[in-house]
Formats: sequence, C-alpha cells, structure tokens
Amino acid sequence: MKALSEWIPYKINLLDKVWQVEWMDLGNHHIAEPFFDETIAIRRARMRERSVFRSVSNLDFMLEASGNIETIPIKALIFHVSRCGSTLLSQALSTAEENIVYAEAPLIDQILRAHENDLSFDTDKTKLYLKSAIKLLGQKRNAKYQNMFIKLDSWHIHHYAILRACFPDTPFFFISREPNAVIASHQLRPGIHMVPGLIDANLLNVEYRDEFNAHSGLYTAEVLKEFYIKLFVICQEKHRLNYFFDYGMGVDKMVDYFFKSISLPLPIDSLITERLTRHSKYPDQLFRQETPVEKFSHLEVEKAYSAFMNHFS
Repeated sequence: MKALSEWIPYKINLLDKVWQVEWMDLGNHHIAEPFFDETIAIRRARMRERSVFRSVSNLDFMLEASGNIETIPIKALIFHVSRCGSTLLSQALSTAEENIVYAEAPLIDQILRAHENDLSFDTDKTKLYLKSAIKLLGQKRNAKYQNMFIKLDSWHIHHYAILRACFPDTPFFFISREPNAVIASHQLRPGIHMVPGLIDANLLNVEYRDEFNAHSGLYTAEVLKEFYIKLFVICQEKHRLNYFFDYGMGVDKMVDYFFKSISLPLPIDSLITERLTRHSKYPDQLFRQETPVEKFSHLEVEKAYSAFMNHFS
C-alpha cells in the first residue's frame, strides 16, 4: 500500500445502503489545529486545488490498507465532559513534533454511531472498522512521529465499553470539571451537544422534555449529570489503565499527571508551557476565565458530580 503513503480516511458515508470511505492526503502537515475538522477543511481545500475528484473506497479496502502500513501506537485516549481543559491538553501535546494528535475526529464518531443508520453495523463490525481506521490515522508519515493521542467527543464516554474492548492496554484519561463552570462556558459559546435537538438526546442518555427548549441551562445540566454518572460507574471499575483528573486541581498539574499516567517523561519544552497560557480553541488569544454567571441550581447534576468526586478522591 505504498501508494497510500500520507493518505488517511477521514469520513464514512452510507450511500444506497453501501458504506463509502473518503480519503484525504495529509502530506507532511503536522496537525496543530484545535479540532480535526479544521484540519480537514485546510487539507480538502488544498486537494480541490489539484483535482475536482474525490478519493473514495469501500470499507473492505480500508481494512486491507490498514494491514500493510507502518503505524505508531496510541499512547492515550482522552475523555472529557467538555469545557474542562481537554482541548488545552491536546493542544499542548500537538506542540511537540513527535506527537500526532487527533482532537474529536469526525471519522471516529461516525464509526461509533454507524449502527444508527445501518442496523447490520453491529458491535463486532464497529470494533473491526474502528481499529482499522485508527491504525490508518496513526500512519507514520514522518520519521519523527513516536506517539499518537486521540481526544474523543464528550459523548463518547457513553461508548466507553466498546472503546475499552478495542484498546484494552491503552491508558484512558478522563477529565472532569464542576458543573456550574461547564454550564457557564456553554452559555457563552454553546457546544452542539448542549443545544436541544442538534444531537440525538438518546445518544446522551437524556430523556427529552419540552421544558429544555425554554431553559438551555437545564438541558446542559441533564447532559452533564449523565456524564458524571458514567464517570462514577467507570471509576468503580478500577481498571488499571483508567486515570481521572478534575480541572479544579490546576491545568499545570493536569499536564504533569497526564504524562505520569502514560509513563512518558514530561517534556521540558517552553512551547507546552506557553500554550497553556492561551485560549484552548483560539491560540492567538490569551486565556481569560469565563465571566461568572448566577449559580445554576440543579440538585441532580450537583449530586452526580459530588458522588463521582468523592469516589475519585
């Protein structure tokens, strides 16, 4: 598969009941954008300058391709409740030229949720194609690359079981934050999973109610409650490669603890230190704490967060 050197799958589509894989030429592009869909936009624009044609295959070709490439191992999967420092962590990791960092890659979400559109896409298929896709994402496009890190979408915490089955020997790093701060951040810039109707509520383990439309904070609290409940359940599992960190313990300590968790030395690199001082999603802006909002009272989310933190502590 020498011809696929520097090409990766970035999207799957179901067309006339047949799954298609779309491919993208990453070239020597070092992924440093806060989210991988930004990388896709940049590289797709470059590809359109060369050709109007799309590069498409079936899923079987992706499986074949993944078996014949040099790839680097996943050092960690990063789970999070959103607005808790996970993007800042992935951005800090991307400053090192030896790291490949995928932050919320749409392909991973599409494979995990393929069964929503195709009931034949069962658990075994999901695991097979997910491992194949991630192996291709870890293609060693540059001799300097040594580590791959994947930051998942926040709702992928509900896919924990299948991800752990796929990667039993990989460290999983879970980041949380107290609910009022997360809600404050989403009131300022709402994420798609915190807006009723943009993502299937069933995916978030939330039973939809009409009152959510009148109070976005209530919906955010319900989504967060389910995240904390799932964190509590995972924490109880006591898996030897599950690690937990709360934003309130300090961002600088998060980076240090992350590297200890994955058994790698913390790089003595001013780029990482400098990146931690800037906005996670807007690297050209210095970080500023969100403006405090009126305390949002939602007993259930506070109770779920406290239960998790007490157990975690």
